Amino acid sequence: MRHETHLPTQQTEAQTDVRIPRPNENSRGTQSRPSPSPSRPKGPHRLRKEDRLLKRSEFLALKHGSRLVGKFICIDHRKEARLRFGITASGRYGNSPERNRFKRLVREAFRTSRAELPPNLAINILPRQKAKEAKMGDIREELLRLLQC
Repeated sequence: MRHETHLPTQQTEAQTDVRIPRPNENSRGTQSRPSPSPSRPKGPHRLRKEDRLLKRSEFLALKHGSRLVGKFICIDHRKEARLRFGITASGRYGNSPERNRFKRLVREAFRTSRAELPPNLAINILPRQKAKEAKMGDIREELLRLLQC
């Protein structure tokens, strides 16, 4: 074991050989990088924070409204000044990938059908067990069918 008091002041040749990369040395690096992801929707189709139910009190207020039940989803709804939505998928529905998939499908179904929905509702969407087999189109059709009454 060498103590620093016994180190030589002269560097050996192996220590002085510093490697500096050339400008185009890793030319394949740019080819292997994935392309940027597609941009998010902009304009009227984008989901904003004010379009969502965020507070627990807002979700609880919907329990005093009415409920619509379909094959894939249940909808608690109540009249409000503007169209807003929330999603509730508890652990009873399934594990986290299943819950997250359901929430992604519902968000996209809501986003694409927002223009066709009544403009003065607050809705909370809950999954049914059959929703695990559903596609986004199925959920969108049921959302429109249930709320067009």
